[in-house]
Amino acid sequence: MSSAKTAAAGRRRGAPTKGDRREEQILAATRRLLSHRPIGQVTIDEIASAAGISRTSFYFYFPSKQAVLATLMEQTWNEFTSTHEWFDSDGPDLDGLRAQLAAVAAIWRDNGPILACAAQSGQSDYPPLQEFLGRARERFVSRLADKIERDRAAELAPDGPAAAELATLVAIVRDGRLSELAQGNPDDGRDAHALDALTQTIGRMIYGRAG
Repeated sequence: MSSAKTAAAGRRRGAPTKGDRREEQILAATRRLLSHRPIGQVTIDEIASAAGISRTSFYFYFPSKQAVLATLMEQTWNEFTSTHEWFDSDGPDLDGLRAQLAAVAAIWRDNGPILACAAQSGQSDYPPLQEFLGRARERFVSRLADKIERDRAAELAPDGPAAAELATLVAIVRDGRLSELAQGNPDDGRDAHALDALTQTIGRMIYGRAG
């Protein structure tokens, strides 16, 4: 096979193109910059420089720095897909809940600067990011509300507020605590205690008891 045909075959198999590599350079550069400063203090010139491209080239791949942030958040939230096993369990299953929270906490810690941008003022006026944040929260609330309704129907959970309202409250409590953990020192021994406490809190919110 000629070299040209070999190259074409590589592209058909999904080999990254130059454009793919440039996008990854921009995403990686933005991730590095966000580990030091919030998105509001990062400029497009800084992102382009860190990615080794010109400002003009940046705009060829992304219309704004918020668009880069939205892509980074999309990648991050996709990691949560593998942490949803607890939603399919029956009853409290606090061991499963804690395992899920631990997995989510690890994602928060690895991606804290990106997730923290979601709460920064001035970013919610970017429609794609606003839509993404709403979709991400809705996904969690929907899955949890389904579990609450299923467990109530099976008399494994007590009646209470509407399932969706309760699930929203749980999401607020969970995200707030995990955000705090992401900013702490993972080696100071407090993570395990915090995860135990969060597990018990969520268990009580939904089931009226610790387990």
